[in-house]
Amino acid sequence: MALTSFVILAAITFAGAVMAGAFGVGFAILAAPLFLVVMDSTGAIPVLAVLNFAASALVAARIRRHAPGRLLALLCAGSVCGLPIGLVLFGAADVSDLKLVAGAVIMLLALLLLARGYVVFDRRAKSAERASVPIALLVGALAGAMGTALAMPGPILMLYLVVLRLTKDQSRALSLVFFTFVYSVVCLLHFWDGGLDAQRLWFSAKLIPAVIVGVAAGHWLARHISEERYRVLVLVILFAAGLYAVASV
Repeated sequence: MALTSFVILAAITFAGAVMAGAFGVGFAILAAPLFLVVMDSTGAIPVLAVLNFAASALVAARIRRHAPGRLLALLCAGSVCGLPIGLVLFGAADVSDLKLVAGAVIMLLALLLLARGYVVFDRRAKSAERASVPIALLVGALAGAMGTALAMPGPILMLYLVVLRLTKDQSRALSLVFFTFVYSVVCLLHFWDGGLDAQRLWFSAKLIPAVIVGVAAGHWLARHISEERYRVLVLVILFAAGLYAVASV
């Protein structure tokens, strides 16, 4: 790969890691469409899975105590069913299909959140412990499928957490612990399927320093973001990334 392309990917990795550290979601939302454009290959997905796992695990280790345990268990259980389905979709799609699907899903999600008016934080939020079991399992399955197919379990999960109106700390912790689980399985599946070979592992390793620095910056930034600003920024990030992905097809 040319040096210019690597520098671009390192910058994208840093920005995505800042997002993960600050919001608990956003690494793949920002990086997946851009990685697919720069690398112009579905080989970007296994690389993104490794980078996402690293970014999620680094922050999750610090804030995991804030994650609602019951809801986390339901989401992880559901994802186990969705992950193999996503692997089948990954093998059947080309890079243009992946970019179009990723961009369309993200844009629709952002518009739905705006239309429903879920930007303002409500202190009468529904308890995560009373979340519907079937819906939580379904969300977990969809997130798992998108995790394997697009290295992007975040959009579906983000919609669900915003609808539940969890606090910023709960959302960040739940997202990052869940992503750590999902991406660990995604990496193993791509390794087993041959998509994550030694060359891609080495390429991912060269981008890890950008992940570490970005996550540290994002974790610091999170302490200065209010509940309402958190939701506004999430929507802006979602829509911009989706628009870019669709435009690049």
